[in-house]
Amino acid sequence: MEIYKKAAKKKLRFSTNRGSLPVEQLFDLPKEEIRQLVIKAREAAKKSSGEVNDSELSFLDSPAKVKATDDELRFEILKDIYLTKKTAEEKAQKRAEVKANNKKILELIARKQDEALEKKSIKDLEKLLESEDEDDDEE
Repeated sequence: MEIYKKAAKKKLRFSTNRGSLPVEQLFDLPKEEIRQLVIKAREAAKKSSGEVNDSELSFLDSPAKVKATDDELRFEILKDIYLTKKTAEEKAQKRAEVKANNKKILELIARKQDEALEKKSIKDLEKLLESEDEDDDEE
């Protein structure tokens, strides 16, 4: 959170294809657009810190660290936003998979219950009907 405080104090803005945006509006951008901004910000941060160029994107998988320059601060914020969106996407996908699996299980349960009813004798089925009629009379 420290990086967001610094950005707020400095009134840091981010150049995007939609114009100059404050930090809070970056969360509205699509993940791929954030990814492209991260790459650009990394290059700018490397230039300002004197690092050599390297096209490796492994930095997207490591947690954010607080940096000193505005370019490095922009990079860290963009990286954090990207990782936040990526994590949220993964969680949503996992929830969707669990929901689909649960739906299948419920369908199987319903089918097995139907099969169990079909296997009952006529007497057992009539008893079930009578017990349901008695329940209705009590209400």
